[in-house]
Amino acid sequence: MIRMAALILDCILIGIVLACIGSDQDAASNAFLIALALYGAVMWKIRSTTIGGIICGLKVVRLDGNAMDWPTVTVRALSCFLSLVVAGLGFFWILFSRERQAWHDKIAGTVVVYAPKGNSLV
Repeated sequence: MIRMAALILDCILIGIVLACIGSDQDAASNAFLIALALYGAVMWKIRSTTIGGIICGLKVVRLDGNAMDWPTVTVRALSCFLSLVVAGLGFFWILFSRERQAWHDKIAGTVVVYAPKGNSLV
């Protein structure tokens, strides 16, 4: 549930940014999904988390222990669309996975963990 809260916070943030930029209604949903994927990939690469993740105390790590790199974050971001397109089943898979991995985590070889307290945004 905490992962869903982090995602909702990130969606609100992206929604506010896109509303401030302004876009036509027809392109809004596509722009939102693309912006969310780009935001996620960049934040995962730079901080291993998003702003929603920071607020909720979450961090994305690779299963092999290596640092997040561009191929991994790109695959994870694009795989989120797969998790979403099947009625969100890829996200609900967290409830059934022993490792608490969504489909995009399994595909990218990542897992979401609780971050130590005191991580700053910068």
